[in-house]
Amino acid sequence: MKKDDLKEYTGKDGKPAYIAYKGKVYDVSKSKLWANGIHMANHKAGQDLTANIVMAPHGEDVLKRVTLVGELEDKEPDLQIPPDIQLQVNIKEKYRQLYKKFHPHPVLIHNPMGLFVFSALMQAIYILSKDVSFERAAFYSTIFATLTTFPAILSGLFSWWVNYETTFTKIFKAKIIFSAILCVTSIIVCLLRTLIPNIYIEEGLLNIIYNSLIFLNVGFISYVAYNGGKITWPS
Repeated sequence: MKKDDLKEYTGKDGKPAYIAYKGKVYDVSKSKLWANGIHMANHKAGQDLTANIVMAPHGEDVLKRVTLVGELEDKEPDLQIPPDIQLQVNIKEKYRQLYKKFHPHPVLIHNPMGLFVFSALMQAIYILSKDVSFERAAFYSTIFATLTTFPAILSGLFSWWVNYETTFTKIFKAKIIFSAILCVTSIIVCLLRTLIPNIYIEEGLLNIIYNSLIFLNVGFISYVAYNGGKITWPS
């Protein structure tokens, strides 16, 4: 197959999505990561992506998951990377290796996840038992959950940059939006409980909002974690 022929296989208008790497042509049509012939909102099918994969956070082993359909006649890939781009690649690779060694985001995200769930559990027990000690445990746990949310988000943004080229896909959009919502709602819970110490026993709208947000926070962080899992274990 010639490169001009490869350009026809874009994954659009009913055509399969082909890409080339080191002289070989692969069919990526069945991969959900190549929906409509586009990968990570950045790479398009119908092209020789040898240079792109060289700079990608993953290796060529990902091509084992797709079908090899042929070879290019003009096999010589264009691997000439401009010096300024190469410098960025080298710097990012250093950060990537540090990330690979310490895994900051997977480590830090478990703190708010566990604490928000614990807060909701303690608040539920308080509502049922009226034992104030459980309510206080829920409040203090929410404080620590809120504080640990920020380093978790920062490490997630770092991972997004170093591993995914800050590509704004639906998954990352969902993670960013719901992380922001979680920050706002958890801060509101802390402020309400601090400014109105007896809010948990008072009747009215504020009490409803206070309790609802404690339980909603579990849903928000669970949705963020769910989308994180879709990145870690793509289809």
